[in-house]
Amino acid sequence: MYEEILQKIEKECEIRNLSPRTCFIYKFHTTKFLEWAGEKPVSELSLYDVRDYILERRDDGATPGYCNCMCSALSFFYKHLLHIPWDLDIVPRMKVDWTLPQTLSLEQIEKLIDTAQNIRNKAIIALVYSSGLRAGEVVRLAPGDIYMSTMQVHIRNSKNRGDHWTILSDRTLELLKQYWYSCPEPRDVLFVSLRKPHRPLKVGGVETMVKRVGKDAGIKLHPHVLRHSFATHLIENHTDREYVQAMLGHRSPSSTQVYIHVSNKAIMGVKSPLDHPRKKKGKRKKKED
Repeated sequence: MYEEILQKIEKECEIRNLSPRTCFIYKFHTTKFLEWAGEKPVSELSLYDVRDYILERRDDGATPGYCNCMCSALSFFYKHLLHIPWDLDIVPRMKVDWTLPQTLSLEQIEKLIDTAQNIRNKAIIALVYSSGLRAGEVVRLAPGDIYMSTMQVHIRNSKNRGDHWTILSDRTLELLKQYWYSCPEPRDVLFVSLRKPHRPLKVGGVETMVKRVGKDAGIKLHPHVLRHSFATHLIENHTDREYVQAMLGHRSPSSTQVYIHVSNKAIMGVKSPLDHPRKKKGKRKKKED
């Protein structure tokens, strides 16, 4: 129904070299908005339609972060396809509540790996945690990105449009070997669907699998929680922040700084000022008569 509009969005994303994930999100939210607008002609759409739509979604329970995602997508649609200037006074971005990232204990990580039934799923969970990967980075991994000689993983074209390296654990490597032997067909990507024909795994597939394994283990989970746990545990083990930043592929140190707030202060050796030893007051000598 909206094929022509969606094709134009793809072209506008392509000319700006936006990621396929960003383009997908823009098309998704634009489609939902046009469905909400119903039979109203596209030429008659105004910014107040977007305002009403986002307010309605917010009343339905959408988070401020999700509303801002809709705002970004529809701003792109209005500016580059409808050529209508965007007015932040009419459709402002919402203030987002800042919360600390959720992290897991090492025992919970072990439980997730044990709970996963398939060797591929065990390898993915172990790799996401032990190397601090995003779901999008996992699905783009090629077999040649696993460097056994140096025990490193090469991440290509990450979220920040750059490459970086991260560590590879011995246990994860063993799981990856078992997975490869179970599905040895030559292919361009490392992780594929379980059933034949083995198609490249998608981000949604990783998210669904991790959530399902988390539910079986009694742990509310998203793949990014494993990445948060990787960074937090490194900080707790006194790994230099610069190394953590490099392994996560963060451009800005402020992105890594959040894990300082999450990590266990007792392990970091930070003492409360109230617990520091107090100086003993010396007794005043009595004057002799």
